[in-house]
Amino acid sequence: MEEKKEMEVTPARMACLMEVAGKVAKQMTTSTWRMTFEEMEIVMAMIQREIDETRRKNEQLQAEVQSRKE
Repeated sequence: MEEKKEMEVTPARMACLMEVAGKVAKQMTTSTWRMTFEEMEIVMAMIQREIDETRRKNEQLQAEVQSRKE
């Protein structure tokens, strides 16, 4: 299993994260059409997949930059 880096989340940063989470939750529950729980899970999985792909690409880029320095 991949080890994840620990990151300190400051209270100010947590407030920003909670604001984003609130906007997502509000969009999913109060828009013109309501989402089912299954549809919400699909949206969350899509977001997680994009985060994972972006993280993978960033790690590859960092590895390339590091190898060029050596």
